[in-house]
Amino acid sequence: MTTTPTIRPIDKSDLLRLTRLWNENVAFDKMSEPLLFEKTFGDVDFQPGMALVAEVGQEIAGFMQGLHRVNHEGEKVGWIKLFFTVEKFRRQGFASRLLTNIENQLKSAGVCRIQILDSNPNYYQPGIDPFYTEAVAFVERRGYEKVGDTSNLIADLQQDFNTAEEEKSLVGQGIEIRRARKDDQKEVADFIAKEWLAWVPEVAAAYGNEPVSLHLAFLNGQVRAFSAYDLNNKNTGWFGPMGTDPVFRGKGVGGILLKRCLQDMKNQGHKTSIIPWVGPIPFYMHYVGARVHRVFWRYKKQIAQQ
Repeated sequence: MTTTPTIRPIDKSDLLRLTRLWNENVAFDKMSEPLLFEKTFGDVDFQPGMALVAEVGQEIAGFMQGLHRVNHEGEKVGWIKLFFTVEKFRRQGFASRLLTNIENQLKSAGVCRIQILDSNPNYYQPGIDPFYTEAVAFVERRGYEKVGDTSNLIADLQQDFNTAEEEKSLVGQGIEIRRARKDDQKEVADFIAKEWLAWVPEVAAAYGNEPVSLHLAFLNGQVRAFSAYDLNNKNTGWFGPMGTDPVFRGKGVGGILLKRCLQDMKNQGHKTSIIPWVGPIPFYMHYVGARVHRVFWRYKKQIAQQ
């Protein structure tokens, strides 16, 4: 006989217990209480009524967080941002109850589609790792379609990232490399908006860190490339994003900016860095020997407009 759970919004007092249960039931993605706070209450788009705890008596059986954002194209998109079910409560329909509740709220909010986990700019996983076979089966049974995949790379930080000689060779070309300053913020945002509009709010978070976790390349005084870290999943060795003006590529600037960020994370005491949601795998392998660490499948469900 299946027990009907009590479903309620998350409370800050749940964070410690949810963190412990997450780590007991989610094998490959460890959580800390500060990180769970960042993903939930710390998200600028946090919607308390869509961060739901399922309980059986005094026991937490599962957790699921949904939210919606307006993306850079002006679309209102919904996400299932985090979810897990305690192992002994699986296959009893608890996750389905949570999902139905959140999906109904997202539909009422007028989203055009719902995606799974990749809730940029504040996300934990860029999709479902297929090793979580039960999660794959769950979302596919609920009508979500696989629309692609992506990879996280890992870089060993026990290597030399000194770029002094490389930077010196660029001086005669009118190129300056340095850490971002507070008074760069508008210029940097304008530059990023031209090619990578979706990254503008993500990179803005660098200016809240001390030191600013963003390195820049200038050509004759104008920003032409950037590289950032610690914007999402803070204090976990999380790199990115980075970008170089297409007409400025091929000068080795991107490699320098990458190494500067990795050196900063090495100085923080990290042994490795995660380079998430990667496009150009050869670039990262060439400059820092990064290798594919995880693969994630991306899912979405289109929502018919009423």
